[in-house]
Amino acid sequence: MDVNITLSDVDLATIVEALDCYDYWELGQGLPRNNGAVLLPGDALGDSDPYWTEPPTDAEAEAIESVRASRMLAERLQALMQ
Repeated sequence: MDVNITLSDVDLATIVEALDCYDYWELGQGLPRNNGAVLLPGDALGDSDPYWTEPPTDAEAEAIESVRASRMLAERLQALMQ
C-alpha cells in the first residue's frame, strides 16, 4: 500500500530523529553501543572490530537486520529533505 502525505523538512527531521532513538532504545537492545550509537558489524573504523569478534547470535542477527532496515528508512527520508 502506498500513501501520499505532505511533510515539511521539520516533520521529516523529527521522524528521522525518532527512528534514531528507536534504533538505540528498542531495536538495538542487547547490541554493542558506544558514545550514543548502536554498533553493527562493519561499523567500526579501522581493520579490526572490537565489538564483533564473534559472529552474532540469532537474536543479535535479527536485531541487526531491524536496525539496518530502520537506518535505511531514515536515509531515504533524509534524502527527501531540502
